[in-house]
Amino acid sequence: MIRIGLLSFSDGRERVHRNLSPGIAENARRLQKKLEETGEVQVIAADEIIWRHAQAREQARAVAAKGTDGTILNVPVFAFPNLARIAGACAQPPFLAFSPVFGGLPGLGGMLGVAAGLEQTGVSCEKVYGSLEDETTVHKLLIFCRAAHAVNGLKGRVLGLIGGRSIGMVTGEINPDMYYAVFGLDVDHFDQSEILRRASLVPDEKVEKAFQWLVSRVKDTAYDGKKLTPENLKEQIRHYYATKSIIEERQFDFVAVKCHYELSEFYSTQCLSAAFMNDPYDWDGQKEPVVFACEADADGAVTMQILKLMSGKPVVFTDLRHYDESNDIMILCNCGAISTWYARRSDKAEENLKDVSLVPLIPKYGGKGCHVRFVAGEGPMTFARLFRRAGRFHMTIFRGNLERFPEEKLNETCSAWPHLFARLSTPAEKLIPCLGSNHVHGVAGDYTAELVKFCEWTGIEAEVF
Repeated sequence: MIRIGLLSFSDGRERVHRNLSPGIAENARRLQKKLEETGEVQVIAADEIIWRHAQAREQARAVAAKGTDGTILNVPVFAFPNLARIAGACAQPPFLAFSPVFGGLPGLGGMLGVAAGLEQTGVSCEKVYGSLEDETTVHKLLIFCRAAHAVNGLKGRVLGLIGGRSIGMVTGEINPDMYYAVFGLDVDHFDQSEILRRASLVPDEKVEKAFQWLVSRVKDTAYDGKKLTPENLKEQIRHYYATKSIIEERQFDFVAVKCHYELSEFYSTQCLSAAFMNDPYDWDGQKEPVVFACEADADGAVTMQILKLMSGKPVVFTDLRHYDESNDIMILCNCGAISTWYARRSDKAEENLKDVSLVPLIPKYGGKGCHVRFVAGEGPMTFARLFRRAGRFHMTIFRGNLERFPEEKLNETCSAWPHLFARLSTPAEKLIPCLGSNHVHGVAGDYTAELVKFCEWTGIEAEVF
């Protein structure tokens, strides 16, 4: 849940403040109601309307102490701008000043004065002037809230890097100092051999229960007697539980797991873990999705965590595989699994898994187990990717709309892997030369404005297509 502070400001003269306070309080109430009705935001409102210096400090500190992601400044009147600047020193940034459309009071001027007072000292302050009955106004407020949640939601979090660099992919290599400087993230390394040790300790009855749940719900389990057998599938379930125990014990907020090539070549791929960690459910019931990036792709994991914080939805890890010019479709697939939620975008596991098949690993990998195959369902997507160019972070951002194609079309690329067929918002010939990684990440819906705002606040150059 996004937690946003709400501070209300008034005139610094007691007589004037008394006359204005009922209207200020009513606007704060309506603003809180509108945001909380979305189901995304919890508003932490100050106990008092600020009209004195000491109040500005006290109320700002009290609200920030409750763990807010950002602060909205409610200014429906000409409030004294210095009060907001005093509060800004104690409140949780980023800041947004809001004034409703009402010509009977100089709220627009008050909002501009408050924001300008912060900005002339180098403190960024967004401005929204509009009617709370207008969906566009509420959307602007939500963009701020989501982006603020992503910026502050990363701070103090821990990325678990399980295993080292995978198959020579330098674009996913970790840079701990840079991650801390830009995002406030800590990185903790853990050896992926620990997945194997812990897997052997998972109780048989726990594995059997998960196995029965899974095979009874998926569309098909294509045993071949070699790569994929019931025992090999159970071993992947053990790996899932082992990884889950590492995350819980080490208090990792999200992870990037190497897999290739030790695990995929000599044991099992981590496909089942990648699918169900990123899902809002598993065989034990509903749960919080945990971002799981394949191939130890740390920049990918951070990109995915940003998208998760903004949207509250499962996030995709995939590759740009092929552009089908005849259909004007970008085909995205990767051996690492995609959250099965994208099969039908249902919160019910049973609905999504009707379209999911468990198929044997392709011969390229010496290990055993399954790939998690499906064609993602229709719907809008936002794609993004953090990457580094000459020592600086950039982010590629583009939109697309997923379309369904027959399963036979998977034979044109890799029939065993999960696929997204995306009609992009920008021509492929324009996008491809500008990409900084083979991996890309996506989330259902349009979060372009939120990502641009996030980049602006963190000093990242956004490349929007």
